[in-house]
Amino acid sequence: MFRFIIIMFTVWLISCDSSTISSDINSQVELARDRNDGPAIWVLKDSDTVLYLYGTVHLLPPDLNWQKNDMKKAFSSSGTIFFEVNSATDEKVAANILATSLGMRQDGLRLSDGLDNYQLKLLEAVAHNGNLSIAALDSFKPWFASEFITMAAAKSADLSSELSADEALKSRAMRDKKNIIYLETVEEQILASVNLSHSTQISILTESLEGFNSLGDDLNSIAKSWALGRTDYLSRELVETMKYKSPEFYNSLILERNKKWLDKLIFFIEGSGTGFAAVGISHLLGEDSLIEMLRKQGYEVSRYYAFQGPNVIRPINPSIEKPN
Repeated sequence: MFRFIIIMFTVWLISCDSSTISSDINSQVELARDRNDGPAIWVLKDSDTVLYLYGTVHLLPPDLNWQKNDMKKAFSSSGTIFFEVNSATDEKVAANILATSLGMRQDGLRLSDGLDNYQLKLLEAVAHNGNLSIAALDSFKPWFASEFITMAAAKSADLSSELSADEALKSRAMRDKKNIIYLETVEEQILASVNLSHSTQISILTESLEGFNSLGDDLNSIAKSWALGRTDYLSRELVETMKYKSPEFYNSLILERNKKWLDKLIFFIEGSGTGFAAVGISHLLGEDSLIEMLRKQGYEVSRYYAFQGPNVIRPINPSIEKPN
C-alpha cells in the first residue's frame, strides 16, 4: 500500500484511449529510442549548474526496456539525484502503517453507507471480478478503497511499482554513492490525498470501479506511451484530464507539490554542480509543470538529446512506393 498518491493518480487514466497504441509496441519503442524520443528528458543549464529533469512512470511491466543511453549518460554525470520520496524498507513499513491507520473507517460507518445503489453494484462487481474481499473494502475510506482496487488491477496486469524507473534509479544512485535528496516525506505524500474532500474521494472511487476491467490495459498504455516519449499525448490524457475532472485533486497532486519541490530545485540551481531529478512525468507536463515554473523564474529549460545521429530528432515519415 506504499505511495498512495502515486497509485491514486492512475485512477484518472481510465479516460486514455489505448486504441492509439499499436499492438506492435516493441518495434515502436525501438524506433523511438533510435530517434531519442523517449522517455523524455529536459535539461537546465547556467554558468555553473546543470539539472536534468527526467519524467518517470510509477507502475511498469517487467518487459519494458526504458533504460536508454541518454538517460544513463545524464545520470552518470550527476552528483546529486532528486527523487520524490524515500522508499527504503523502513520507510515503506512506516508508510503502510500510516496509510492503514488513516484509511480504515473508525467512525462506526462502512464504505457502503456513503454509496448509492449504482456504486454499490459496481463495488460488488469489482470485488467479484477482482477476487477481492467485499468485507475488507467496506471497512475502508473511499480513498483507501480506490488504492486497493487500483493496485489489484495493476497486479493482475503484471505491473509493479517495484519495477518502476524510480526504484531502479534509486538502487543505482545508492550503489554509485550519489548524493540523494528527497523532495517530500512519505507522510506529506499520503496526506495530499487523505485531505481531499469526501465528494472528490467518492468521485475517484466511482471512476476506479467503473474502469476496473480495463484499468490494467490503460496503465500498460500509459507505460508504453511514456517509453515512446509521447509527451503531448501524456499531457493531454493525464494532466489536462485530471485538471478538468477535479481541480481539487489536480491542485493537491500536481500544483501544490510542484510549488514545494521548486524551492528545493532552485536552491540546488543557485549553487553549483550537476543534478538529476527523477519525478513522475505528470509533474513535467502542462502549464503548471516544474519546467514551466522554472522558466517563469528566468531559467532556460529545453529537451535533452545526448546522442545526435540519423533520425535522432527528425521523425521517421513512412513512404509508400507506387507499383510499377
